[in-house]
Amino acid sequence: MELTVVVREEAEGYWSEVTELPGCFASARTLDELRDALGEAVGLYLWDRPAALGDQTLRLGEVEIKIDRPVTG
Repeated sequence: MELTVVVREEAEGYWSEVTELPGCFASARTLDELRDALGEAVGLYLWDRPAALGDQTLRLGEVEIKIDRPVTG
């Protein structure tokens, strides 16, 4: 599944929202932390458990991300 994420920089870090999932967003101090937070937010939105993101890197602006699967265990 591919989703569009909009990543913005703020004074204290980064904030993102998922275009296709209204109300699904994440924030963090670094882009690496944002990637983890985004996997958790998308997974909880779709499956009630964190998701594994593909290996793409987040950057400012609009980014396509691939959701591999919900994390089990």
